Amino acid sequence: MSKAKKSTIEVGSELEDWVSRSELKRQADDYHELGRAIMALSDNQRKKIPMSEDLAAAVALANRIRHTKEGFRRQMQFVAKVLRASDVEEIRKSMEQFKNRDKRAELEAAKLEKLRDRMIKLGDNEVNIFIESHPLADRQKLRTLVRQAAKEHKAEKPAKGYKALFQYIKECQ
Repeated sequence: MSKAKKSTIEVGSELEDWVSRSELKRQADDYHELGRAIMALSDNQRKKIPMSEDLAAAVALANRIRHTKEGFRRQMQFVAKVLRASDVEEIRKSMEQFKNRDKRAELEAAKLEKLRDRMIKLGDNEVNIFIESHPLADRQKLRTLVRQAAKEHKAEKPAKGYKALFQYIKECQ
C-alpha cells in the first residue's frame, strides 16, 4: 500500500491531517486490487491467510456470486471496505509467501529441465554423474528414459519420453 501524502493544516488552534482526494482513490484501488488477488487464490490458500471472520465471509460470498456481474462488483466493493478495517500487512505477507513458493517451484523446474537436456545430450556420462549424487535412482530405468527421449527428439516425435524423463528426475530429487 502506498503511503498517504499528508499535509498538516492549521485550523484555529488545532492541527489536522489532510489527505488528497487522489490519494484516497489510489488507496481504494489498492484495496480493490488486494481483494481481487485474494479471490484469485484457491480455497486452501485462502484458508491460510489471516483474515477476520467478516472478511472471510465477504470473500466466500463474493466467490459464490462471481457469475453475477453487478452483485459481484458490489460485493467486491464491500470486500475492499472490510479490508480497510483489517490488518492488510499480515495479509500481504501471507500472499507474498504464495508468490515466493511459485517462484521457487519455477526455478526448480528450470533446473530440472536443464539437467534433463544435459542427460539427453551427453548420455551415459551425465547419467553416471546423476546416479552418484542420487544413489537410490534406478540406473537402468534412467538410461532407458534418456535413450527413449533422445530417440524421440531425433525423430521429431511427440515428447512422451522427454516428459517421462523429467518426471523421473523430479521423483529422484
